[in-house]
Amino acid sequence: MPTARGTYLLILHVADDLPDLAIGRLGTFTFAAGYYLYVGSAFGSGGLAARLKHHCRIDKPHLHWHVDYLRAAAHLCEIWSTTYPQPLETQWCQALHDAEWLTQPIPRFGASDTRNPTHLFYTPTYPSLKWLSHALLTPLDPLAPEGVWQISVERLP
Repeated sequence: MPTARGTYLLILHVADDLPDLAIGRLGTFTFAAGYYLYVGSAFGSGGLAARLKHHCRIDKPHLHWHVDYLRAAAHLCEIWSTTYPQPLETQWCQALHDAEWLTQPIPRFGASDTRNPTHLFYTPTYPSLKWLSHALLTPLDPLAPEGVWQISVERLP
C-alpha cells in the first residue's frame, strides 16, 4: 500500500441484507446485499498506508468513521488508491453519483467534511472494472510531471 497521501475507493461486499445497522450518530439503516463503493482521502499524518491499514482491520477498538461501522459487517474486496497530490473525493463522488447504475443509499455517509451528498454508493452486482477505471482516472491530469502520482488497485481475498 502506498505510504504517500492521496484519495482512495473501497469496494465492500455485503453477502446478506443487514437490517438495523447503526452508523454512529448518522442513524440506523438497512443495507441490502450487494456491493458498496466508499470514497475517502488520506492527507493527514500516516497518509494512505495508515488509513488503508485501518480500513483493512475488521476488529477496531474504536469506530471512528462512518465506513468503520459498515466495514465491521462487510467484506473488503478491493482498494483503489492514488497518490495524486490534490484530493479527488469531490470528483470521484461526482463520477459515481452520475452513474445511472449506482444508487446513494445513505445521505451524508462519510461526507461530513465535504459538500458531496454522500461518499457511499451501492450496486447489486460487482462494478465494471472498465467503467470504474475510466471514472476514476478521468479527473487525473495526464500532464502532471512523471513520478508525481500513481494509481494502484489491490484485490483482497
